[in-house]
Amino acid sequence: MRQCTDTILMVRPSRFGYNSETADSNVFQSQSTQNGISEKALQEFDMMVSRLKNENVRVLTINDIPEFETPDAVFPNNWVSMHADGKVITYPMFAPNRRLERRADLQEILVDSHGFQVREMIDLSEWESQNEFLEGTGSMIFDHLNRKAFMARSIRSSEKTLESVCNWIGYEPIVFNTNTYNGQPIYHTNVLLSIGEKFAVVCLSAVAEDEQSVLMESLEQTGRNVIEISETQMFSFAGNLLEIRNHRRDPFIVLSNSAIESLHKNQIKSLEQYASLLPMEIPTIESIGGGSVRCMIAEIFLPMIQDQINIRQVTSEQDLEKCFQLRFEVLRKPWNQPVGSERDDTDMQSWHFLAETNGGKAVATARLHAIDATTCQIRYMAVADEYQGKGIGMELISAVEQVGKAKGLKRVFLQARENAVPFYLAAGYKVIEETFLLFGEIRHFSMEKALY
Repeated sequence: MRQCTDTILMVRPSRFGYNSETADSNVFQSQSTQNGISEKALQEFDMMVSRLKNENVRVLTINDIPEFETPDAVFPNNWVSMHADGKVITYPMFAPNRRLERRADLQEILVDSHGFQVREMIDLSEWESQNEFLEGTGSMIFDHLNRKAFMARSIRSSEKTLESVCNWIGYEPIVFNTNTYNGQPIYHTNVLLSIGEKFAVVCLSAVAEDEQSVLMESLEQTGRNVIEISETQMFSFAGNLLEIRNHRRDPFIVLSNSAIESLHKNQIKSLEQYASLLPMEIPTIESIGGGSVRCMIAEIFLPMIQDQINIRQVTSEQDLEKCFQLRFEVLRKPWNQPVGSERDDTDMQSWHFLAETNGGKAVATARLHAIDATTCQIRYMAVADEYQGKGIGMELISAVEQVGKAKGLKRVFLQARENAVPFYLAAGYKVIEETFLLFGEIRHFSMEKALY
């Protein structure tokens, strides 16, 4: 079970604007007479997607359906959640025009277009007929590590519906009240509470006074560092942040510029213990839409469809080119290295290995060459982003080692990137020493293993 995902879904809006159907319950919204609001929101959206991708976060973007009047389509986390056990849940929405955001083609997008495994689609929209609503991970904050769901009661967040969801996924509901603003409780839990892997951010003063200690105790029991923010900071969306990962599992905390500008130095320092802060400039979306970066992100925890993987030693020029291409995509392109940097003069004196799906898609590669009569070196070990964490790398390295043994070699040596050291330790390798920095930032360690 993971708290943070490395894959997210975002919806590019076609008709972003002020939503009068949600304004009464969302005090974060503000109406504006300025021109070009939709165009400004698109620019902010595109800049945010670009920045995430530049940090190697996997972002799936889909376009809003232009025929529908959906001013809040940029906030998909309110209508869908996607879970590690293959469940996809779509939620009951308070505003009729927000119900149009739910996508009938969602399963097709996830399965056919992107290869995710969907085992069960759970549609909770029937609760709308009973005036019971629950707007996804806007209404709920999941603590996946401890299987808890936190929810602030509001007209958009029903306790009955929450209990239904928790029964489906096996989580414990934790429910509390908030103070009212303009006669309304806080509309969504995710503006006052965020839970990362090792920290939580909460605006405790926005919680009803007689329930503050219970909520704080529930958060502290998880072992996380609880960082409190003020109501002023909450209204700058400092609670509407999200911890995510990139494909190298580097942690980031995504938040808005207005949020980070409201934080004190000690709060920023506390957050930076756990992840790099990644602020986004989205003033139009925040002020007109009444939501911030966390609302714009639907996390994808779904497993990938398991392809049959075939590993073989390369014997053709065509397969060798597949190895080079995969090396470049995984090991060079993310660091802005040129095409050709994935090759060297030893390639023609080496043994190459390729892992493919039964459909012929290259998903992993490695190279082995002899250093001397008894020692060989593994280089250019690469697994495609979407196939990492599935055991393919371990199968590949075992196949490489078997060839080394068959050729009479006694010891295998390699230079491991710092984030790959745990993988090689699990494969039986030992660290010799810290060695060099690749591209001025990727720390390497020499490692070895006996082959007899």
